[in-house]
Amino acid sequence: MVIETYKLIHTIKKMYPVVQFFKDRYFPDGKTYYSEKALIETKRGGRKVAPFVIPVVGGIVQDAEGYRAYEVKAPYIAPKMPITAEELELKTFGESPDSGRTPAQRENEIESEHMDDMRNAIYRRQELMCAEIITTGRLLMKHYGSAEDAVQDRNYKTQVLQFYEEGFQNKYAFEKDWNLMNAAEKIQEFYKIALILKKRGIRATDIVMTGDVSMQLMTDKDFLEFYNKIRVETGTIDQVQLPNGVTCNGDINVNGVIFKMFTYDEVYEDLDGTIKEFLPKGTIAFLHPGMGTTVYAQVSFVKGTSFVSYAERIVPRVVASEGDNIVEVQMFSRPVPYPLDWEGWMVSNIYDPVATSSNVEDINVLEEESLQEGVELKSEEEIQAMNKKADLIAYAESIGKSGLTTEMTLDELRTAVLNYQEETYGE
Repeated sequence: MVIETYKLIHTIKKMYPVVQFFKDRYFPDGKTYYSEKALIETKRGGRKVAPFVIPVVGGIVQDAEGYRAYEVKAPYIAPKMPITAEELELKTFGESPDSGRTPAQRENEIESEHMDDMRNAIYRRQELMCAEIITTGRLLMKHYGSAEDAVQDRNYKTQVLQFYEEGFQNKYAFEKDWNLMNAAEKIQEFYKIALILKKRGIRATDIVMTGDVSMQLMTDKDFLEFYNKIRVETGTIDQVQLPNGVTCNGDINVNGVIFKMFTYDEVYEDLDGTIKEFLPKGTIAFLHPGMGTTVYAQVSFVKGTSFVSYAERIVPRVVASEGDNIVEVQMFSRPVPYPLDWEGWMVSNIYDPVATSSNVEDINVLEEESLQEGVELKSEEEIQAMNKKADLIAYAESIGKSGLTTEMTLDELRTAVLNYQEETYGE
């Protein structure tokens, strides 16, 4: 049996990689710190322009926008699994009854199986931490002293990491009941969310939704027809790169904003044995790759008569107890996922109450800003009377429609402009 921790660390690194959707795409691994604390560094997305400066001045000081740095005590994840003499006398999973293998020969195999099981459990916890940040803007972590306490949800110490100050500002409430909206209204809501993020200096590229939301959209004939009207190419989907429970639905062009749509339906078994979803039903999240990172703190434990520390993402350990006649396989990890910009994403739920009047006013302001100042919408007769491609394309761009080219016929251009104007502005 391999018991040296440094060898076990390298063994874990060489194991078959596990794909984690939220963790790998939105909170990829960052630094590992030789401390029990991890450094969190965030910065607001900005849209300031550089000033013109008189040459002899040499430059004008520009303040850093919203930079924050915090040291936080990293949470502690530490599952363990025992190996008993009785277990070694039984055949392992998939082993032939007449294999003739000895307990000593089974020991390494059982050790590696336990390590892989715990590694996957740690990865699921990390995935759940990332999902919790996206949906609530905070991490509520309960540290238990025993397996019985974890199952009963009792006798725990609570640690909270909160990525907002005066309320969670990344939760979007729809203006109207989702089930009462037609396809055009739902698409307009997507665009309003993109505009909110745009004003924050963020460009959302992904729409991640749960299966119930995806089923509603992908069975809506009007929504599917929207693809045809704007000539969207869904592209090639490489399913090999996607983890279990995740499906890519292709790309959608919403008024020049390209979103890649994902359906996320993965579940996990909680500490009390119940099966739960990583994302609550009805969730729609507007994200972008690399919106956060995951840093790690060191792990320390007693070895012999002194403490040793390892600054690694996952630290395995094997401890033998002659008195109890068991060997314990342990794993430790101290991850801290966090968003690089506290306002860098939006999340909504189709089952939440609709927006209040104040929220609606704010949304309407954003909607009005999508029209350039001084531009008036043309009537259908005026659009049909336009006989130059350049004029149609220029008018389309003035009301927010992009992607039209002179390769299209006049009839195609007129139809695209009319469809867009009707869907976006109801004219």
